Amino acid sequence: MTKANSRKLSLKFGASLMAMAFVALPAFAQDIDADTDEAEDADRRLGVITVTAEKQEESSQDVSLSVQAFDADALRDAGVTDVSRLEFLVSGVNFAFTGNDAKFNVRGANSSNTFSDNTSIVGTFIDGVFKPRASQQTRAFFDIERVEFLKGPQGTLYGRNTLAGALNVASNGVDLSDFGVGLEASYERFDRATFEGFVNVPITDNFGIRVAGFYDKSDGYIENLAGDDLGAQDDKGFRITSYWEPFDNFDATLRYSHIEEDGREGGLFGFTLIPRFVNEQGLTDPFGGILDPFNPQNGSAPPGTSQGFPNALDVNPFTVAQDFTPDADLDEDVIALELNWDLGPVNAKSITSYTDFQNFIGFDFDFSPNPFNIGGFDETAESVTQELVFTSDYDSRLQWTSGLYYSQDELFFSFSIFNQTLEDNNRITLPTGETLLTGTPLASLDTNINGFFADSAFIETDTFGAFAQAEFSLLDNLRLIGGLRYSNEDRELTGGGSNFTGDTNGDGVVDPVVSVVPGVAGSSPFIVPQDSRSVFIINRNASDAVELGETFDNVTWRAGIEYDFNENILLYVTSGTGFLSGALGANGSITDEQESLFVEGGIKSLLLNETLKFNAAVHYTEYTNLLTQILEQNEETGIVQTFSGNGGDIEAWGIEVESSWVPVDNLTLTANLAYLNSEFGTFAQANPFQTFSGPQPVTLGAVDVSGERTPFTPEFTAVLSGSYEFSLGEWGYITPVVQFFYSSDFNTSNNLAIDPAQEQDDFTKTDLRLIWDSPDSTYSVELFVENVEDEATLSRGTSGGDDNIQTGFAYPRNYGVRVRAQF
Repeated sequence: MTKANSRKLSLKFGASLMAMAFVALPAFAQDIDADTDEAEDADRRLGVITVTAEKQEESSQDVSLSVQAFDADALRDAGVTDVSRLEFLVSGVNFAFTGNDAKFNVRGANSSNTFSDNTSIVGTFIDGVFKPRASQQTRAFFDIERVEFLKGPQGTLYGRNTLAGALNVASNGVDLSDFGVGLEASYERFDRATFEGFVNVPITDNFGIRVAGFYDKSDGYIENLAGDDLGAQDDKGFRITSYWEPFDNFDATLRYSHIEEDGREGGLFGFTLIPRFVNEQGLTDPFGGILDPFNPQNGSAPPGTSQGFPNALDVNPFTVAQDFTPDADLDEDVIALELNWDLGPVNAKSITSYTDFQNFIGFDFDFSPNPFNIGGFDETAESVTQELVFTSDYDSRLQWTSGLYYSQDELFFSFSIFNQTLEDNNRITLPTGETLLTGTPLASLDTNINGFFADSAFIETDTFGAFAQAEFSLLDNLRLIGGLRYSNEDRELTGGGSNFTGDTNGDGVVDPVVSVVPGVAGSSPFIVPQDSRSVFIINRNASDAVELGETFDNVTWRAGIEYDFNENILLYVTSGTGFLSGALGANGSITDEQESLFVEGGIKSLLLNETLKFNAAVHYTEYTNLLTQILEQNEETGIVQTFSGNGGDIEAWGIEVESSWVPVDNLTLTANLAYLNSEFGTFAQANPFQTFSGPQPVTLGAVDVSGERTPFTPEFTAVLSGSYEFSLGEWGYITPVVQFFYSSDFNTSNNLAIDPAQEQDDFTKTDLRLIWDSPDSTYSVELFVENVEDEATLSRGTSGGDDNIQTGFAYPRNYGVRVRAQF
């Protein structure tokens, strides 16, 4: 059977399955509901979560989109303390990370490169405030009321960077009815201690304050044989929320949050190297068939040898040997004002915010215990946003939501590397002229600062959006939905290598600061710089700096139909588009905007007298002009630089099921299932290696991956969980919780999606929890083991200089105890 015929057959099967669900399930539910004793089921009925997925409060079961929402209890039971574990709750979504950089992958699309002017394909909103940088998406998961994940393009109501979905995180607000205090503490593997708490103070009948904070400290889960362990938390933050309700129809919420992270991150593009394939000549070739376990990076070889240190993966995926282990430096301050007016027939909401964010990650670029190559990535973001939303609130067949959005972002990015010592670059050269990448030893341990490379960009973006969405009831149980959004982004970039220098002669050479530091002779300073930032200074006005400007505008739309089979069963079909503006590169490149188009049909239902929730959807998405990485080699330094380019298109379709069932008192069963078929259409990716399926060098050349499966897209995933609450009488309740996760295989390469070295095999992960709650739920104690199998799964890989494959692994087995108290 051909791939095309197989795809058609699978599509027909999926459509048939959903059609049967549409027809048979309502009838089945109607019969069962009629025969079930409602009084017996009353205590087992599933609660519904109120969401703001469509910019107004409504039940998640009434939203004709794939939105999965979770309250604080559900997040607790699943052990979700940040976005990295959302894949254990949200069907069809997985998450890759390196250090503190978030990489959402949804329905075939992935955030292949979120550095520089690139961004995530999932927009993240914390209390309605958009986060422009992917590294901001992992913040603010403390004192949370609920989390909402919207799958599929959200171009109409959300707009900015929601090409494949949107994540809404809502923190707890002020409770004016009662004084409250909550505390939570945990102790886990790797000597990790966490603390979280809040104080809620109603000062008057219409004014109150809530203060929440957290602290997270650990030794690190990545053992380092040559220095401090990596993956160590040293994070802290707080949020102050004040609420004022001077009138019955008006309220104001002012939030200020501060978060800082000073731990040792697990690398920038990955904390370790994995073996690469080479061919019989010894040249790197993804299909060479021979695994080379040695570090190929310059300066990585022990003295007197010709090969780099063996990759730490040969010992343990969570063991490295790196001499340079700097602390991260992340700070974020956000102040936001939310105003709500009830104007009678119309409700109005205003959200105004200011964000000051900086993030610096240093890394050992030779991935070895040798004191050689030091690098770092620096990003800052200063953002102002303003959104106005108006919603109808009167009795009419026509209901609507409209609004305006404006933001101004000033972003800065820099990537820099320097050598601390000299290496003996005495590699073997083949008769063909190619060099064997076997690593090189240091010529001397004497400090000799050299090998300077730096790149940077200043980007200013003004964004404007105007949107409207309406719902018209043809009948009491039949509604039409339509929406439009106009988006405009005006972007300007100043960047390039020589604007990161203390010399303004415009010769195109990156000059190090160390050559002009008083008291330092030549290029050999007496004190080794502690990070790459201290080696260079920024000159934004360098004569040869690149200056670019571009305006991107787009109209996105949504159309749909909803049908209430009865009060507990919603059938819907919806379609819409998404938009993500192009990227400006410090090399002078400008990419075209990325777009997405999706169609989805689904059912949302509460069955068996509301003791069974069954939601399912069939979806199809077409992505066009998706970005990929373009590799260019600097002629002077030989360093390979990465820029963005439009790679091509992706088509993805699948089936997703979300279900919860309380078959008997105190027993809860859940199942999240997803089948996904995602393939590249016309698409080209860069080959980051020396050769490709042959001895002829094609370094940096393009590879046609049309028809291949996209990365980070397992064909099938399943999350099954169960819990049972046992009563201990006056001693409270004890609840065992079991959660099982399965994923089929997928590729994790950020550069070449068909690289077999970066293939993750199918795997399972099982979590076990035992929770004791006091009779009045004031206290609770939880014992837990996560990833019982101790499965080491690849997170995200990329290819660096000297053809190394940098990657990371998701968290290993974890266990601990967590105590909570709330008064």
